[in-house]
Amino acid sequence: MQQLPLSDGSTLEFLLQLPDDHDPLQAAPLLLALPPGDQSRDMVDAGMGLYWSDKGRELGWIVASPVAPAGSSFFTGSEFALVELLDHLEATHLVLGNRAHVAGPSNGGRSGFRLALQHPDRVASLLVVPGFPPTPADEALLHQLLDISVAMFVGGDDGAWVTSAQDTLATLQELGHTDVSLTVFPDEGHTPPSATPELLFSYLERFRAEQLADLAAQAAVAAVLDDFHAAASAADGPRYFGHFTPNAVFLGTDPQERWTIRQFRAYAEPYFEAGTGWTYRALERSVRIGSDGATAWFDERLDNDSYGQTRGTGVLVRRGAAWRIAQYSLSLPVPNDLAKDLVERIRGE
Repeated sequence: MQQLPLSDGSTLEFLLQLPDDHDPLQAAPLLLALPPGDQSRDMVDAGMGLYWSDKGRELGWIVASPVAPAGSSFFTGSEFALVELLDHLEATHLVLGNRAHVAGPSNGGRSGFRLALQHPDRVASLLVVPGFPPTPADEALLHQLLDISVAMFVGGDDGAWVTSAQDTLATLQELGHTDVSLTVFPDEGHTPPSATPELLFSYLERFRAEQLADLAAQAAVAAVLDDFHAAASAADGPRYFGHFTPNAVFLGTDPQERWTIRQFRAYAEPYFEAGTGWTYRALERSVRIGSDGATAWFDERLDNDSYGQTRGTGVLVRRGAAWRIAQYSLSLPVPNDLAKDLVERIRGE
């Protein structure tokens, strides 16, 4: 067991298991395995032994399983400790995509829902054996899971757990979730024997493959945006405009600058032909791939010698193997303290 000092002055105990062939220089998938029952150290050992330990080590997963503080489970007050544990693990290990795959049986499943609903940006997938949102307030947040793969398993004889899982599935499907499943094992109880490590890790390995594909798409989109800016800096018109779709729109910093690509090309090509471009350097960027795998949204913070820090946002679509910009919007972020004065000056114009 390892110990992590928490922000409230307490200490979190957690079991950390690394893969047999772990390479600290290579990113590995992280499984946050939340224990069942009272989520004690004994329950950590039970959950690891029943589901996560052997297959996790064999298949190359980092597995972390925390012990809940006495009297406060991970869905009744100790949720903050899971976020601090994720911060610690991402700071000390190369975690694939800096997002955890979260899994757990029974109260571990309910804890997993609470974490994913409150911090969807930290979760790559959710797998519960069984589990459901622990309160009506959690149920109201199920829309937060639309970009997270969800797999639920429950024994057919498990009473209210079956009903709650079915209700959760129905709500997610009504919300438009495209990667959620519920497996009901007939004539099995609260710890269904059919929920074997082999079955559960077959889902986790699929989620891992999807995560890898998503990361590859994000990298491809980032490469397009990098080359888009490089082409503008080099005044390379054909290369620059080749990154747009035919019906793309470019929004500039001036209120009048809403250009179709034909209009934008007419404006920009004289500058490019004269060897004059513009240079925007990306300082940070966020890319999100849609569930269809063919749409990407991005925002980026840029630096420009004339305008200082600017912001670019937009949408790319995949056409065959290539990503093309369908909309790019360039703006000048205004600090709130200056906004009122600037608005008055704009009105004066």
